[in-house]
Amino acid sequence: MWDKSNKSKPSPASVPSKRRDVITRTLYILLLVAVSSASIMIGAGLAYKDYLLRLPTYIKKNVHATMVDEDGSVVKISDVVAAETTVIAIPFFEHVHNILLIGVDSRSKSYSSSGSGSRADVIMIMSVNDEDNTIKLMSVARDMYAYIPGYEDPQKINGAMTYGGPELLIATLESSLRIDLEEYAFVNFYHMEKIINTVGGVWVHVSEAERTEPGGLNSILSAENIERGLDVSTDLVESEGSQRLSGRQAVAYSRIRYVGNGDYERSRRQVEVLQSLLTQFTKLSLKGQASTVEHILPHVATNIPSDKIEWYAFNFLSQLESPKFIYEKLPIEGFYNQGTYSDFMNKQWSIRPDWNSMIPVVQEFLFGETYPFDPVRTIPKAPDAAND
Repeated sequence: MWDKSNKSKPSPASVPSKRRDVITRTLYILLLVAVSSASIMIGAGLAYKDYLLRLPTYIKKNVHATMVDEDGSVVKISDVVAAETTVIAIPFFEHVHNILLIGVDSRSKSYSSSGSGSRADVIMIMSVNDEDNTIKLMSVARDMYAYIPGYEDPQKINGAMTYGGPELLIATLESSLRIDLEEYAFVNFYHMEKIINTVGGVWVHVSEAERTEPGGLNSILSAENIERGLDVSTDLVESEGSQRLSGRQAVAYSRIRYVGNGDYERSRRQVEVLQSLLTQFTKLSLKGQASTVEHILPHVATNIPSDKIEWYAFNFLSQLESPKFIYEKLPIEGFYNQGTYSDFMNKQWSIRPDWNSMIPVVQEFLFGETYPFDPVRTIPKAPDAAND
């Protein structure tokens, strides 16, 4: 058991429970890695288990992690966070392990395993409860506005990854949601094409608009073909409807952003691809699954030590007959505004959440009850903002 005895447990306050959707499949590739690696390690010999555990990039926990603040100075994240005065303890329970999962899309060969400078395309909190054997998933929209430590004005939350890597993104989420986060893992989606090909492609439903409109699937593929010096028609999708896409086609499909309802539909496409990836993965032989995991793990970086990953696999996941994932998404309906605003930066579309109204819902979701918390600064144009 990993104990954080320096954190105190606050007194509970009750609120009505809200019905949650129970999702019986993983939604993101990091969960595919965790569950599949665990099952393979459990059934494999010690030598192969040790080999798999060596594949991820392990990042040592760094209490001296730095960031770039709004003045362009490099400062310690811990110093910036310490400047915020809070009184009420953040809820902490030994049996609840909150892990930040991050999907980045870095296409540079000089991609840093630390994550600094990368875009956070997928932000998700996985909460593992080893008392009731549940796994709770909470996705965080990357376009939500938040106060990033070291910056006076709020901005899109995924900017934290650019300024200070996973450590600053963790600090931003802790400050915005008043929850405890220390562990993280992230995967570079740039390698997704090869991973999808190892399972034989994925099945998705491509609409005619997604296939043919500017900024759609074939538009993205054509532009890539020209860039790579290929025939402009290489790998283009020839019809709409449900069909199997290759790794390259699936990655292009998941990157569609300007067809339909912007990032919301883009997220739907990404989930569709990843759910199909899991389905195809489960159909593989044990040897095929092992090969896929071997392709995935080298692209995962984490500050979770290998012995704790082994504990998750053997002491927690091994007890689950069929993993079930309870899912929530942020922002929560009724607690945000969205639109194109120009109050701080260049005119851009963004989501303005009411963090203070969402915190009790998040607490009840993660812990089953709510607790007092220090209020978070209000985001301008959020539902309860004075100038809304």
